[in-house]
Amino acid sequence: MAAQGLQLEIATPKALAVSQEVASVTVPGAEGEFGVLPNHTPFLTPIRPGKLSYEAQGSKEELAVGWGYAEVRPDKVLILTEFAEKRSDIDPEKVKAEVQELSGKLQQTGLSPEEVDSIRKQIERLQARLKLF
Repeated sequence: MAAQGLQLEIATPKALAVSQEVASVTVPGAEGEFGVLPNHTPFLTPIRPGKLSYEAQGSKEELAVGWGYAEVRPDKVLILTEFAEKRSDIDPEKVKAEVQELSGKLQQTGLSPEEVDSIRKQIERLQARLKLF
């Protein structure tokens, strides 16, 4: 019997952010955005910070997600990610201020390559949140 929908589970280190049946999912993959419908071919892939969207019960939901992994099966999509936040949980002005502050830090001289990489990854995480606005 063919699957009628997909079970979507989004897990963070803190909690299970989403666990529900959905019609489709769009994920920010490391190599680009990809969509998943029921009966999709199984695969495992890294994901990057960005906007994850899904359609459930006729409405579209969006979350900002961080680095992680997506496991796709014909009847289930499992997302393991650093964070998953709804638009209502994000203060865009605060996030913009943090991006500006970190961007200023990148202009400093004497930063090690590791420090530069860390700051860039922090900026990517913050910019993922802004994609919901």
